[in-house]
Amino acid sequence: MIPPRNTRFGIDHPLVTVHDHPRRLAHYARLGFSPSPVSYHPWGTVTSLMMFADNFIELIGVDDPAKFGTNAVGDFCFGRYLGSFLAREEGVSLVALHSKDARADQSRLAQAGLETQGIIDFRRAMRKPDGTPDEAVVSLGLFLDDTLGDASNFICHQHRPELIWVPEWQRHPNGVSAIVGITYVTPDATALRQLATRWQRLYGARHVDLYDGGAVADTGCGQLLAMSPQRAEARYAAVGLPMAQGTRTHAVAITLLAPDLARIEAMWREHGVPYGYNEHGLVVEPEFAGNVVLEFVNHPH
Repeated sequence: MIPPRNTRFGIDHPLVTVHDHPRRLAHYARLGFSPSPVSYHPWGTVTSLMMFADNFIELIGVDDPAKFGTNAVGDFCFGRYLGSFLAREEGVSLVALHSKDARADQSRLAQAGLETQGIIDFRRAMRKPDGTPDEAVVSLGLFLDDTLGDASNFICHQHRPELIWVPEWQRHPNGVSAIVGITYVTPDATALRQLATRWQRLYGARHVDLYDGGAVADTGCGQLLAMSPQRAEARYAAVGLPMAQGTRTHAVAITLLAPDLARIEAMWREHGVPYGYNEHGLVVEPEFAGNVVLEFVNHPH
């Protein structure tokens, strides 16, 4: 197992949060992903991962609300948080940032001015590719801010990374090798400045660029982008933006690196995937992917 090269606070994984987990998982298989085996969190959610060399997509849903409250920290329960998100809509509820030392990194971010709800330590039963049972050991540092809309983060420290970055789970028929960007829509200039300020605290001002109607942060493992609704509508006009309740800041797209877009397109035609084109590559209709646009590009931007 080659340890992930991801850097501190790089994009680790977006949580694509959905109602019908089996149906969406079948959609991701039609898109050409090889999902990891389904497993369950102690707080009542069900998960499967689209693994890449440095980061991954987590497709997650609620399996058993009766388990809400397990592993809670203060008033926060991960399962209940995702259940509340799903009461509004599907889509990217949170983005996890990479950590190799959750407690040191939590302290670092708290000193930088980010509000923290504490750390959750938990274990998740899982199976290795050969069917052998094992247990992932994880620490999550919570940095949730309701004033950011749906643009909060947590840091994720995998204590047994060899059980997550499994080579067999990184071989996808579509050839995707990385998440290279996550795009947010901010409803107004105030929300844009607020999100950019958070990113400056995370990455330093020199790694965050502001421009008219948008911002971009270099996380060291992919970019976080923010843009106005008008810019986002133009970029994803071929498939439309995800449905959103209200005007909160929220993620609308995940950009994925894939070398052979022609091969992907042929696969999607065969599998009946609804997609279109933009200036960067191929885009999948958000309804198909869990209320998020998946954008496939053949070179990082």
